[in-house]
Amino acid sequence: MIQFADPQLLWLLNFLPFLTVWYIWQHRRQQPVLKISSTEAFALVKSSPKIWLRHSMFLLRLIAIAALIIAAARPQKVLSKQTIASEGMDIIIAFDVSGSMLTRDYVPNRLEAAKKVTAEFIDKRPNDRIGVVFFAGEAYTGSPITIDHRILKQIILNVNIGAVQDGTAIGMGLGTAVMRLKESRSATKIIILITDGENNAGSVKPLQAAQLAKSLNIRTYCIGILSGGVNETITRHDSAYRAIGGPTANLTLMQIAEITGGKYFRASEQANLGLIYNEIDALEKTKVDVTTYKRYEEHFYAFALVGAIALFLELIFRYTLFRATP
Repeated sequence: MIQFADPQLLWLLNFLPFLTVWYIWQHRRQQPVLKISSTEAFALVKSSPKIWLRHSMFLLRLIAIAALIIAAARPQKVLSKQTIASEGMDIIIAFDVSGSMLTRDYVPNRLEAAKKVTAEFIDKRPNDRIGVVFFAGEAYTGSPITIDHRILKQIILNVNIGAVQDGTAIGMGLGTAVMRLKESRSATKIIILITDGENNAGSVKPLQAAQLAKSLNIRTYCIGILSGGVNETITRHDSAYRAIGGPTANLTLMQIAEITGGKYFRASEQANLGLIYNEIDALEKTKVDVTTYKRYEEHFYAFALVGAIALFLELIFRYTLFRATP
């Protein structure tokens, strides 16, 4: 697509019609007059082409002026465009992958339902750097904070139960997430902790990890997948997992959220899980400044050349073919 670097200069083209009117008026005013009694003597005289060609000098001048104005406006073609958004926020998702996440009160189970809505949440945050920490009896980093959300979603969607010793080390998961954000220079840092159980493993207590998060100004949003009355044993390969969750789990997550300045959500049914992520998305909005860089190909050379040639031809005609003799 062709555009102009200085389009305001194109307004000068509006003067060309006025120049044309002025030229016609001047030509008629200066038309020589010869008074004779009869024009019969001129009947057989053929008119010279020069009479009409002399107007070509004015036409060449108009072409030169128009071409030079367009060249001055700098017509350009956009070759490439790059949009860069200023840094958003840094987010770590601390994701419970303990055996109880296979409970089938969600479809097909808690783990798959949580993976799906987490991936959808990531899609809504294109300008944020996001990472993930998985925890069961231990915690490990699935991905450091990254802007490559496609790879991040693949990691989350492909995670399975059993990669580490079973258990629910909420403190370890939160602590690992905090350490992933410790060196972040982002103005806003948050952790989304999603779990369905009580802390029963790990060397770090949940409230200790929460105090560390508070000291680093990291807000934590806790999502408890705690359906009431669930007491299901899930058998997978050679292991058995029991889904548990109760007042203690609720209290721990509420305390973590309160200490860090975040918020606690209880996902008592599958539909609530997506709504919770939507609310977190609405709570954590940042102003993003977008800068667009474009690479152009200049096209003013051709117009400048046309203008120069037109002026050159006018000068040649004026001092050769239409030269006035004294």
